[in-house]
Amino acid sequence: MGRRFLILALLVVSAVAAAPAAGARTATTVVIRNIDFSRHTVRIHRGESVRWRFADAGVSHNVTSRGRPHFRSSKSMLTGTYTVRFTRPGTYRYVCTIHPNMKGRVIVG
Repeated sequence: MGRRFLILALLVVSAVAAAPAAGARTATTVVIRNIDFSRHTVRIHRGESVRWRFADAGVSHNVTSRGRPHFRSSKSMLTGTYTVRFTRPGTYRYVCTIHPNMKGRVIVG
């Protein structure tokens, strides 16, 4: 019985350690590549984040909101990421002002 209890206890501890902390939020990633946003529409829950990953080798981009709340990455990014946490429900539209045909939206429920 002692050995089985120890194995069961180790399994429970491993499962708890692997689980995300209560209240922890993950970011949904939008990849910027080929002068386009990989996902034009992202649906998330209130309190979650969207991370834009700049992966268009040699081509500068940015992420700029259209409306409130206002958010904007650096004016011209070649690499790296930019993250925004959305705390209110609604639809948030954004563009790349360098390439205005690049459009997207975040829908927060």
